[in-house]
Amino acid sequence: MGATTTTRSRPRPRADWSLSPRGTVSATAQGALALAALATIGDAAGLDPLWGGAVTAVGALGTVLVSAHHGLTPTGLLYRLGCWISAGAWWTYTLAATPWNLNTMAGLGLGALTAGLLAPLGRRSTRPASAAGTALVVRHASRIGLEWQARIQRVCRITVIVTDVTMWATGTGYDVHADLPGSGSTLAQIAGQADALATDARLPTGCGVEISPGAHRGAVILRVSTVNRLSEEVPFPPLTVGASINDPVEIGQYRNGDPVPVPLRQASALVIGQTGSGKTILLNVLTSGVARCRDALVWHIDLNGGSLSQMWLAPWLEGRTDRPAIDWAASTPAEALHMAEAAVRIAKDRKTSARKLKIAADATLMPVSPDLPEIVIVLDEGAEAVSPGDTSVRYLREALEEIQRIGRDSAVRIIASSLRSTTDMLPVNIKKQSHVRIAMYVQDQSELGLMFEHVRGVNVADLPGPGCGFVQIGQVLPRPFKGQYMLPSTVISAAVQIAAVRPDLDPRAQQLAGPAYAARYDRMRAAFTDPDDPTAIPTASVGPGPSTGGPGSELAVPEAARPPARRLTVLPGGRDTGRADAWADPFDLARTPAPAPAPAASSAATWPEPRELLRAEHIPTPPTPSTVSPLPTVAVTAPPIVAQALAVFADADAERLHSAELATALGLTQTDLADALRPYGITPLAQPFKRGGERGRGYALEDFQAAAGGHTPESHPGVTGGHTPL
Repeated sequence: MGATTTTRSRPRPRADWSLSPRGTVSATAQGALALAALATIGDAAGLDPLWGGAVTAVGALGTVLVSAHHGLTPTGLLYRLGCWISAGAWWTYTLAATPWNLNTMAGLGLGALTAGLLAPLGRRSTRPASAAGTALVVRHASRIGLEWQARIQRVCRITVIVTDVTMWATGTGYDVHADLPGSGSTLAQIAGQADALATDARLPTGCGVEISPGAHRGAVILRVSTVNRLSEEVPFPPLTVGASINDPVEIGQYRNGDPVPVPLRQASALVIGQTGSGKTILLNVLTSGVARCRDALVWHIDLNGGSLSQMWLAPWLEGRTDRPAIDWAASTPAEALHMAEAAVRIAKDRKTSARKLKIAADATLMPVSPDLPEIVIVLDEGAEAVSPGDTSVRYLREALEEIQRIGRDSAVRIIASSLRSTTDMLPVNIKKQSHVRIAMYVQDQSELGLMFEHVRGVNVADLPGPGCGFVQIGQVLPRPFKGQYMLPSTVISAAVQIAAVRPDLDPRAQQLAGPAYAARYDRMRAAFTDPDDPTAIPTASVGPGPSTGGPGSELAVPEAARPPARRLTVLPGGRDTGRADAWADPFDLARTPAPAPAPAASSAATWPEPRELLRAEHIPTPPTPSTVSPLPTVAVTAPPIVAQALAVFADADAERLHSAELATALGLTQTDLADALRPYGITPLAQPFKRGGERGRGYALEDFQAAAGGHTPESHPGVTGGHTPL
């Protein structure tokens, strides 16, 4: 049986009836036939010969314009003009005489043959061919593209292909788009030579070259500024309230006129700058950008006299608004510590309390709203509050660092500022956890290197003066910008607008913030009111508040209600007699309870004092145990906090309790508990221990018994008084 092979026949191509020319011969033939058809139509219609001259003139003019657009050589332009003039002259002749003549048709054929033979002259152009190492740049930007292509080759030793040059709408520069070669060259190699490229291009002072990624990993964009716009003032735009913290806050303009958007819903920000760099003005712009949001609140910490908050609080202090635009302002370390610890408690609570909101919104981030606003703490002069070398603000520094670590989801964020980003002024953790980094005007190149981890291409020469800076958002390369300028009158006007519409802190957060938050306005008015200002509300109307150690607390708390101040005391006998055995035992002094303060006008007087580390100076060396006199027998009264703690130990039937467990039972925070017990010589055990399967540090029962006098009646474990010999 023979094999049968079936061959599928190919379909015949269909006839192409289009009039597109296939080459020089077809184009010449089509042109001659079209001209003959025009002559026939003109003769039949009896057109005036002037029509032929008019059409010829228009065609010649159009040829000149089109040739300039396509960049034809003079030879190509002359060829096309010759074709139009020859064809126009022949058509005009036929309109005046007749096309039906042998000599006329012969002239048409001879002209068509000549045009076909000379056709290659019309295809010559000045546009360079696209080849390896040569860019195809169109129109007037071709010269700029070729210059930058050669410049990058000369300076960076990289052969790029410039694909486009885009002029800025402001007329102050342009973008050069280029493709990198496939030889392992990277964007970083060009970015490291940005200053050299600007020098080679002879750009004006204050102008430079910014390098940024292109459409893909092998593309790069060079932003070239030709006019120094960073020396121009960028006014603060009219304030509009009702925005959302989910949207970025605009703080200024880049060189090309684009706005500088700073995201603050999830990100913490860090701002540095030397004195007079415009840093405080930028903090005012950031404050207004956050405070105008319908779902955010601003808290201020400024331990340098509260200068940042003064303008924002002025309308409220003068009675022009019912509440301040800034929800809480702290000008002393104690007040700042109350604020920071309240923010920590709120952030931790929201991780649990906002669970249902996140599930309902199907979002991994806690939704914010006017009923649940974000809290943004603006910290000015960070060296006063978070300097690693200052032990007196250790607890405040630790609280702010904790907010940075845990507050993203809970909508509690920090905008910190400092004169420098060095470790003696700013903890490393605060800089590392700042997603947005802004360096305002500095004179030292090393300051920019420390701030941006020595990224190449960041040059202090790109900052012509105060108000300018570099901004880095995430992993994007730092870019120079000019910040918006806010006058004091603008700040006051914005404060009036914001105070009328800003949200209130949600009730749950107010409860967690405690009495310190509830009485903040009284202390703020006392701390920020100028006593010589006749327009200010008299401070005599201010109610009592907690003792914070600052001027506000002295005005707010009556003398009788103020807790005894912590002062260092020279041990008795040391300086008078010079005999060590005549000194009182320091442990005996520590166990002696402090006199109870007089009843306060409000519950604020019962707050635990904010933590402060006292510095011991000029204290005689304590005597050795061998020279200490025998302890006398004295009568003491168990302090209330010690007696209440003993009752907790009795209820738990335990010898040791974790700090968290004891603090919860007493209704205090762990830090407040430590502050309350420290005057009586009670401190947590040095080593952690296990209780209930959990390991942690805590307190021992014997320390409380020693502080209470070593005896507690078994029938009354919760006694708050009584005398017992030591």
